[in-house]
Amino acid sequence: MIKFFRKIRQHLISEGNTKKYLKYAIGEIILVVIGILIALQINNWNSEKNRKKAEKVIIEQLIEDLKKSQVELKEVRESREEQAKASAKVCHAFFKNDVPNDSIYKYMRIPLGTAVYSPTLGTARSIINSGNLTLIRSNDLKIKITAYVETVEYKLKDIDRYEETYFRNGQLLLKEAVQFTNLVPKAYLFHQTKGSDTLKTDELRAIPYVIEKVPFETDLEEIFQNYSVFSAYNSLLVAHRNSAFKYREILKITNELLNTLEEN
Repeated sequence: MIKFFRKIRQHLISEGNTKKYLKYAIGEIILVVIGILIALQINNWNSEKNRKKAEKVIIEQLIEDLKKSQVELKEVRESREEQAKASAKVCHAFFKNDVPNDSIYKYMRIPLGTAVYSPTLGTARSIINSGNLTLIRSNDLKIKITAYVETVEYKLKDIDRYEETYFRNGQLLLKEAVQFTNLVPKAYLFHQTKGSDTLKTDELRAIPYVIEKVPFETDLEEIFQNYSVFSAYNSLLVAHRNSAFKYREILKITNELLNTLEEN
């Protein structure tokens, strides 16, 4: 093609026809410009195609992360609510005339465990930190993703604060007030001596097969006259209740972002 145009130019120059040559030169320039514009347009199409492909991958990963978080947030919220309800039940027992029976042990042990759960933010953090957020065309969606990560991190800090302030305080108060490992119903101890066991003798067992007495028995009447125990469960109640509220809020904004992503 280049040789073809070169021959035309040489022929026009040899003829000395300046007018024809100028028309040809202008035409050639126009053709070159058109070619460049077409090449640029094709490049833009390819770039946009790649961008859309990358955007689709990012959104699919975000949806997967959010769906996983959605399930786990429901579970951890329900768990914290159950722990808060158990603490409340123990606190209420202090205001009753009758001393609670052994069934209260179950509720006294439920609030003792805890762990801060963090939603799956890997993909969202990655696209923000790497600058790949620009691959998403919708400015509104970019803002929502960034706001989601910031809001979740802020609420998780609140949950950490509840754990460090209220939950730890509750644990310390209980540790000082009562040997809590001893708050085990007698029936549980006897249950340990039954059923199949690889240890057939007492030599390597903490609890013997034959129990002559229950050691370290706890006086429930004494416990439910102890203000430190009440304060402990009140602290545990606040920790788990407030955490449940925060997890509920995180779940709400997770659902909202997930709905937005699925609609795009």
